[in-house]
Amino acid sequence: MKKRDHVLEMKDFIQKMMDDTAATLEGMRSEVETKIVDYTFVPGRDIIETNDEIIVNIALPGIKKEDITLDLSEKYLKIEAKFDTEQNIQGSYVTLTDKRTGVVKRNIKLPKKVIPKESSAKFENGVLKVEVSKLEKEERHRVIIE
Repeated sequence: MKKRDHVLEMKDFIQKMMDDTAATLEGMRSEVETKIVDYTFVPGRDIIETNDEIIVNIALPGIKKEDITLDLSEKYLKIEAKFDTEQNIQGSYVTLTDKRTGVVKRNIKLPKKVIPKESSAKFENGVLKVEVSKLEKEERHRVIIE
């Protein structure tokens, strides 16, 4: 076998090995992305600002009220919710069970500073509603220079 033929053979072998590795990594990436989408979600939110308060609505379907923790500062609302769901589908020959557990976290920057102690929260039909009073605006006074 000539040296040139041997080099070409090795080149083909290495190229095949690289292609196989790339295909394996692509399959793994796709599987990881699917798992992330299946087992995590970012809750939707809606922020409404009135003259006196800020109202934040957060969609948390399938989560229990007692599994939600809220932390509120002057600028941020931090939400953490644990979920543990199980779904059983029974057929005539097969029973499928899907169990999901995890934690959902969301940090929401509020459009204006608020008074954390003047807040309330309600959880109904999978929607968390947080109402908080705005921090009063500073009064301004024009100073005349003499």
